[in-house]
Amino acid sequence: MDNHHVKTDAVMDVHKNGIGQDFILIKDCLLYIGGSGAIQQNTNEIPGMEHLKGTYQLPDKNILYALGSVNGNAGVSGWSDTGKTGSFGWKKSFLVFRNQKYFTVQTDNIAFFYIRNNCVSFKCFDKQVYTINHSLDQIINAVSPHQFFRINRQYVVNFSAIKEVEPYFTRKLCVNLLVDAPDKLLINKERTTNFLSWMEDR
Repeated sequence: MDNHHVKTDAVMDVHKNGIGQDFILIKDCLLYIGGSGAIQQNTNEIPGMEHLKGTYQLPDKNILYALGSVNGNAGVSGWSDTGKTGSFGWKKSFLVFRNQKYFTVQTDNIAFFYIRNNCVSFKCFDKQVYTINHSLDQIINAVSPHQFFRINRQYVVNFSAIKEVEPYFTRKLCVNLLVDAPDKLLINKERTTNFLSWMEDR
């Protein structure tokens, strides 16, 4: 299969049939970009999906789904053989440098990422703090959107680090963590619904 021509044909098919969704063919995988922030649980619900799957003989396991960034999160999810979404390529660790040595920290051990003095750092559950050469935009696109949420411009938090959430003034939310943060973690009213939905979606 000539992937270059397949990608071109796939895009032409989508436009020709008046399908208002975005598809990208990468090698033998079809990437669906829904832009809604939600993953479809049935490929038949996505306009044009069955047509493209049949045309290019793509099994469900080769269909990837881009998560929208409505809730501040973004990423890619892969469809499993059971028909449920599963993690696909989320970053498992981060490389850090300390005491003249390089080593990695497992992503699961990170309580939150944050911006401090124009630098991005993260704090682990063991209260160790490391500075890394990544922006929060890069981080939120690399970690699992099921596990991490960008609550504001300065913080990305791990679900496992959340102790409790309480109402705050002007319909905001205040997030209290198991690990102390340098700032009060506030979520503005425009993002509260998405955040609470994310917490409930376990």
